[in-house]
Amino acid sequence: MKRILLTVGLAVWLSGCAHHDDVRPSSDGVHTIMLFADSRDAGSKEALRQAKHYCKQTEQVAYVVNLDIIYNSDTPESTYVTQNGLANAVDAMGIAMWIFGKNSVDDAGAALTLSGGIADGALGKPYDVRLNFKCR
Repeated sequence: MKRILLTVGLAVWLSGCAHHDDVRPSSDGVHTIMLFADSRDAGSKEALRQAKHYCKQTEQVAYVVNLDIIYNSDTPESTYVTQNGLANAVDAMGIAMWIFGKNSVDDAGAALTLSGGIADGALGKPYDVRLNFKCR
């Protein structure tokens, strides 16, 4: 039992160090976060989360200087948004069938979940997110 608690505790402690992997500190006080995301909303939320965590280490608050999100793909953005929504819907439906289904229904749910995940992975993360912020 002690071994399990030690392993879980170590995993939690190590994961605590990875809350702002994309921060690029700057000597002038304007720090930058650059990351890729599968949606504008997810990208901005993740960048802001990392900025807040970075500043919190020194008991400061993050202030956004500017946020740029650029869609970078050969596929038109409207097509990508539709395809990404379908992949997420298939994944969600598969999870529900997998959890609540019986016999072959849960097998079909597992297949749908896998298919939705593969489709989502194939679509990639076409949004380039760049956040500049200061800690005060």
